[in-house]
Amino acid sequence: MTLTQPMMLYEIADRMLETRQQEGPSVPLQLKASFYQWVYHMVEKYDLQSPVVKTASPVELVIQTLEYLLQNYAKPHTLDSLAGVMGRSPGHLSNCFKQVLNRGPIDCLIRLRMQKAYKLLAETKLPLRVIASSIGYQDAYYFSNAFKKYNGISPQMYRKQIKEEDVISLAGRNHIVGSPDPCYIPSYDNDNYYQYLDGGSEDMLRNIKRVPITLLLAFGLLLSACSGGSSVHTGSAAGDGSTAQSEATAGEASNSNENNPNQNNQATKRIVNTSMGEVEVPASPQRVVTDFFLGHILALNVKPVGSNGLFMQNPYLEGQVSGIEDVSDNLEAITGLNPDLIVTGDAQSYEAYSKIAPTVYLDNSAPVRDQVKELGVMLGKEAEASAWLVEFEKNLASAKERLSGIIKEGETATVFAGGIVKNITLYGNAYTGRGIHGELGIPMNDNVQREIDPKVGWATISSEIVETYAGDRVFMAVDAKAESFNYASDPVWGTLDAVKNNELYEIDGYKFYFSDPISVMGQIQDIVDMMEERALQNSKK
Repeated sequence: MTLTQPMMLYEIADRMLETRQQEGPSVPLQLKASFYQWVYHMVEKYDLQSPVVKTASPVELVIQTLEYLLQNYAKPHTLDSLAGVMGRSPGHLSNCFKQVLNRGPIDCLIRLRMQKAYKLLAETKLPLRVIASSIGYQDAYYFSNAFKKYNGISPQMYRKQIKEEDVISLAGRNHIVGSPDPCYIPSYDNDNYYQYLDGGSEDMLRNIKRVPITLLLAFGLLLSACSGGSSVHTGSAAGDGSTAQSEATAGEASNSNENNPNQNNQATKRIVNTSMGEVEVPASPQRVVTDFFLGHILALNVKPVGSNGLFMQNPYLEGQVSGIEDVSDNLEAITGLNPDLIVTGDAQSYEAYSKIAPTVYLDNSAPVRDQVKELGVMLGKEAEASAWLVEFEKNLASAKERLSGIIKEGETATVFAGGIVKNITLYGNAYTGRGIHGELGIPMNDNVQREIDPKVGWATISSEIVETYAGDRVFMAVDAKAESFNYASDPVWGTLDAVKNNELYEIDGYKFYFSDPISVMGQIQDIVDMMEERALQNSKK
């Protein structure tokens, strides 16, 4: 084991040697205390070391990674960070998972978190923000979106169904997590449990039979086939059917072109380059369906025919979504809209969507300016994208000018979420901190800058140490419709300079969840308005 900070251990050892040379009745006690301190730091250093993977076997690497995730599912993970922990490259780790489980490690992590969420939603009355934090989501909004994407219903609806059915066992939840009866296969029946998996090649089935059943169950990897088909199976079936329908639609379009000699079919199609390769798309798509990019597409003066209901509820898009159908990620509903283009941020659904209509993939974590430029090309709206970027920069410059007289040089801000709770979320230059730090450029606290991994963008901390991260101004994301906290009277929060100086701002966490260009501009406007109003209040004191 390589020690990253050995000096403390050396100092303790020196102190033990000096103590050993002394005389007195307290010497044995001092030696024992120093020894325990030395052991504590050795164990701590050991626990902080990344596990070393000594075997090149894909199956053993997958097992070790699953075991690591089982113990650390509440921590923030990306493919890169997980690969680093396991001592492998991201590509190698991902390929091993595909060989053994026919899915990636992050998909397995999501499945594990959902299994934990089912239990907490069904068996406790904990609020969503507590459940979200306990299973690795930075706040209730991200958790709700992930849960609905995975299950088709929101956590609140799932909990409501459980309550209405008065479910005591898992039997009443088969429509989501599958029937437990055939899945809990005895360990001695090791030759048969592979039947309950999601298919795959013969090599994959041979590999997966070497993975302990307990791990497969914990990650929900046996449940989907046990219930007669998971959402993945349903999607595949729908995809097969929708291929024929899509081809029929294409045939009808072809006949229509033949009947209209003035219509040039070549002019109606074009090739765009995406991270998934070249895709032939309509020159001017008329029936667009999207999951994550509703606000982006509306910003380019295109109104989709279908989108995810979560994004349709975005307060910043109020009045702009009438007539758009909520399709979530339901392949049958999407097919029924006869889309001529699908814009997705879900790489795992890309293949299924591509069977319905031409599909383009866009990285939903990319900077908003890059997303607008890329969508402008995909939609044939380059002029609109350029115009939006010019207007955005103009409005942003105006917002910064308004803040120049409020924020003094050297002042910092910190973005939290959760309110006065035991564990809160701390944001860096991403998610809820995007507009405040990223666009408006309000500096973050040095400790936040140093400790938040930019690739992750957030962390969960104990409220007892908020003073370490709190800046001159604090922005607290809460459920604005149901929450507001008295920070001044709290023994921890009340000690912060931001609270004493009336520079703590409660913001609507739901509104600041969204990252499309319309929302980002709205968030910037809201922050500046809020700070101007507060500055006026404070000046009158």
